[in-house]
Amino acid sequence: MANGSQGLGRRAAQPTEAPSGFNDTKHNCNERPGRSVGRYCGRRTLVGRVGEKYTHRRFRCKSYACARCGPRKIRQVRKRIVQLSVENDLTRFLTLTLDPAKLPPGADTKSKIDYLYETWRKMRVSISRKLGKSVRFIAVVELQGNGNPHLHALVGSYIPKEWISVAWQRVGGGWATRIERADVHRISAYLAKYLTDDSLRDIPAGARRFSASLGLALFNRTKSGDCWVLLESPIEYWHAQSKGTGAEAFETEQDGAKRLSSFVADRVPLFLADRLRPGAAFILSIEVRRRPR
Repeated sequence: MANGSQGLGRRAAQPTEAPSGFNDTKHNCNERPGRSVGRYCGRRTLVGRVGEKYTHRRFRCKSYACARCGPRKIRQVRKRIVQLSVENDLTRFLTLTLDPAKLPPGADTKSKIDYLYETWRKMRVSISRKLGKSVRFIAVVELQGNGNPHLHALVGSYIPKEWISVAWQRVGGGWATRIERADVHRISAYLAKYLTDDSLRDIPAGARRFSASLGLALFNRTKSGDCWVLLESPIEYWHAQSKGTGAEAFETEQDGAKRLSSFVADRVPLFLADRLRPGAAFILSIEVRRRPR
């Protein structure tokens, strides 16, 4: 009886609400050291043949950990989520946390995120059965100060809070849950609270940061039949080696300096023209060719 009373006491002490609300856009984060630009970011060149000309682009790593690419990528993701949320009426914000006691023993951060996604998959099955239809959603993983992940999701259906708490615990989640209506006109500000450069940088490589229901594509993927080659040397070197250059475009660096970001050329070195000849069997190849000394 004593043991049972202690168990009930511990359960009662568990929070029944997620620690922060969606409509409160203030978010306290621990300060993190600054980060640097990726090792190869901007130091290589992507060259492709488009028609009779050769397009050169400064190759960027597009990593969340990169001081240059990370913030830009986050802004693009936020913009896309806002667009999809407005178009699909995703105006309920759901927060789901995990009970640390239910996490796999000794699990690293990636394994914990995998567990969170698997639990969220089970939760979606329960929600679909209750609603009688699949739930539309866009979900984002955020790490707590202790390294445990929790999930923020914009959903398109009303779900009772009491039911969410019970269902989430049943599938292996935790006690802390929250659902509230999100003002569609302020979704961008809400996302800035959770989708921060630091929060996404902390997610380990290979772990999913985002998830969306079928039909809601966060990242548009374009297909091209053109042939492209990734070259090790920077774009300035290939600009000097090319003939008939034009259509130069520039980008502003963090220090305010302008650098060449792309250009088009009529002629390129013979080895490169041969790799980019019409009818090449490959679409993208990597040519590790150092700049002559």
